[in-house]
Parts: sequence; C-alpha cells; structure tokens
Amino acid sequence: MSSLCHQSDGVASSFHPYPPEGLTRVLRILFHSNAPWAPTGYGQQTALWVPRLQALGHEVIISAFYGLQGAPLTWNGVPVLPGNAPADQYGAQLIGEHAKRTSADVVITLGDIWVLGPEHLKGVPVAHWMPVDCEPLGQMDRDCLKMSGAPVLAISRFGERMIREAIPGVDMVHVPHGIDTSVFAPSSTREEWRRVLGVAGRFAIGLNAANKDGFRKGMFEQFAAFAQLHKRHPDTVMLVHGMVREQYGVDLSAITDCLGIGDCVSFVDQYPYLTGQVPVEHLVNWYGALDLYSACSLGEGFCLPVVEAASCGIPTVVTDCSALSEVGAAGWKVGGEKFWNPTHRAAWIKPSIPAIARVYETAYERGKAYEAKKAKAREFAMRFDVEWVQKQYMEPALEWLEPVMAERKAKFAAEAA
Repeated sequence: MSSLCHQSDGVASSFHPYPPEGLTRVLRILFHSNAPWAPTGYGQQTALWVPRLQALGHEVIISAFYGLQGAPLTWNGVPVLPGNAPADQYGAQLIGEHAKRTSADVVITLGDIWVLGPEHLKGVPVAHWMPVDCEPLGQMDRDCLKMSGAPVLAISRFGERMIREAIPGVDMVHVPHGIDTSVFAPSSTREEWRRVLGVAGRFAIGLNAANKDGFRKGMFEQFAAFAQLHKRHPDTVMLVHGMVREQYGVDLSAITDCLGIGDCVSFVDQYPYLTGQVPVEHLVNWYGALDLYSACSLGEGFCLPVVEAASCGIPTVVTDCSALSEVGAAGWKVGGEKFWNPTHRAAWIKPSIPAIARVYETAYERGKAYEAKKAKAREFAMRFDVEWVQKQYMEPALEWLEPVMAERKAKFAAEAA
C-alpha cells in the first residue's frame, strides 16, 4: 500500500490494495485539471466527476494546474496537489513526478494538451480527455498525440472525427462533458430575477464567456449584431457574464463604446466574478432571466454554457462549427467564413454578423420558431445530464481504459529496463 506524503491537514491519503466487491479493478487516477472549487468549466467538471469516479470504487487524486499554488489541500477528503510550478502554468513539468509519487495507474488530463508538451509526458501513463476547436486538428495537438501515443477521451464527436482524420488508429473513445440538470433547471422565480437584473419588460440576450482570448469567443461579432437589433428595438439588453478586461482578452467596454451600446450592455459585477464568489445559484437564475443565449464563437471544444442555458429552458444560438454544432443542435445555428489560426495552423469559423442579427431578430419576435426552439431546449440538454453521461460514456470508457493503460505501463517498464 502506498500513501501520499504531503497533506495540508495532517491526514495522509492511503490507497486500498484490493478492489471493492463487484469491481474488477481499482484504478489509481491522477486527475489533472482545474481545482474543483474553481468557477471555470473545467473546475465544474472536476467537481462533478471526481466524486463519481470515487463512487465507482476508484482512487482519485487531483492535480490542479489552476486554482491552487504552493501547497496541497484536501477537498471532500480528496487530496489536491498543486499542478503547476513557476514558469509552468499548466503543470507539464509536475505531471510525471505526481504520477510517480502517487503510483497512478492513469493520469487523466482534462484541458488543452498542446500546452503540456509531449517531452514532459514520456513514460507517463497519461490519457487525454481533450477538447478540439479547430479544423483540421491543430498542429500542436497533432504533434503531441503523435509523440506521446496516449489514448484519448474525445469531448465532442467533432473532436473525435478531427483526431481520427489526423491520426488514424489512435486509441480513443467519446466522453462528453456532463452537467447537473437538477441544478441547471427552468427557474420558478424568473420574473423576480428579471427585476433584480434590470431586464423586466425587455428582451434579454446573454453571453457567458471568460474573455481570455482576443478573438475566439466572437464578442465583437455578437455585440455588433446586437447593436443592429437594439437600433430597431430599444427594449433590448445584452447581459454579459464575463470579464470586461483581461490581459489576453479584449477590452469589451471599448467595443460597446465604439458601437454605441454601452448603456444597454450589462456586465456581471466584476469583483465577485474575478474573485470566484459568484455562486452557481446566481448563474442558474441569470440563465433563467434570459430570452436568448448566444454563443457565436469561432470554435469550441464543448461550450458548457450552451448546454447549461438550454437545460434552464432558454433557446440558444451558436456558430455552426466545431462542437457548437452538437451542443447547440436544438437552437439556431449561423454560418460564417474560415478564419486562419496561425498558432494552431488550422481554421476556426468567424460567424457572420448579419446572420447573427437575423437570428436575434427572429428570437425577438417570439413567434412559432422561437417557441419551438424554447420547447426543445430542456429536452435536448438532458442528453448531457451527468448521470446519463456516466452510464453511457464514462463507465464504458473506464472499462476500456484499464487494459489500455496496463499495456502502456508494461511497455514503459520494458523500455526502462
């Protein structure tokens, strides 16, 4: 039996040498992603999946490359190790040592893999639960997968297709993100929250995006489309759940000022947002107060907010590209033009401003098309309910992964000898 030497509360986390009754194999899983308390999409997935992996009988330790620095903590009894180091934002240099010290059977990385670098993954029993947001597969993702040979859990069918086209024969299964549909549900206090948010009697369009990228989230395109709508219909408002300014993002207030819509675009209170103090209940009520959710990005690896909004019964509009075509299938989809991404050496899709504006106008009219999209939203989102995803995708994936990783570990041992 091995144990984890470092802990913040004086309690070591021991591993059980034998599996619980009915479980053929206990996996020791190092889950490398955002901390479970981080108010990010990856943080939400860590918080959802780690307890479920434990409930299946597996041992789990979290390696948090975002949300924890300097010393380990425990979260609901789960050891959480700092997943990054100075000059190593995404924890690539620590993954191998974490895996060694915890005797991990598998390291599941949830997030972009191109930031890790394959040179750090040599001999590490890693499997990538990874997003793909461009077409074809980005060059750095391709290089990383080819050099590491690691198995993949593809978050979207789009990503699965891009990976298979780029790397024929790759070991891969599909496991989408999940959400708790009992939490993200239609609001019974919609009108009250519309008053709280100042949108009572107005048509409200929402965007939930962190604004950490200068282009990908399509903020200008959506703001420009909204400016056209607002010019025709002054009783419209756009609510933005994201940062007004970010180091690598854009100054969204500069865009709203340029378009003359500064007085009808409302941003979430920046202090609680930036300090991680916006409770999920607020986000659920925020979704529930909307009339339309907009996610016309240039590319997404999944886009949880689209599914969250739909689960709250809110119609959605997305760019018809990447994983957005899947998660936004029950709502409107708009086309666009290819946009070259020099970093990934692949293409995104830049959404058409006139096409977005036409959807905004159609939704504003709240006719039959709108009612049809609204009626389908919740039902469609249920296919991403975390319990359903666990049974249909995660549990079969873990059964598939165990022998794959055992074979890889044996290969690594033979090469080391």
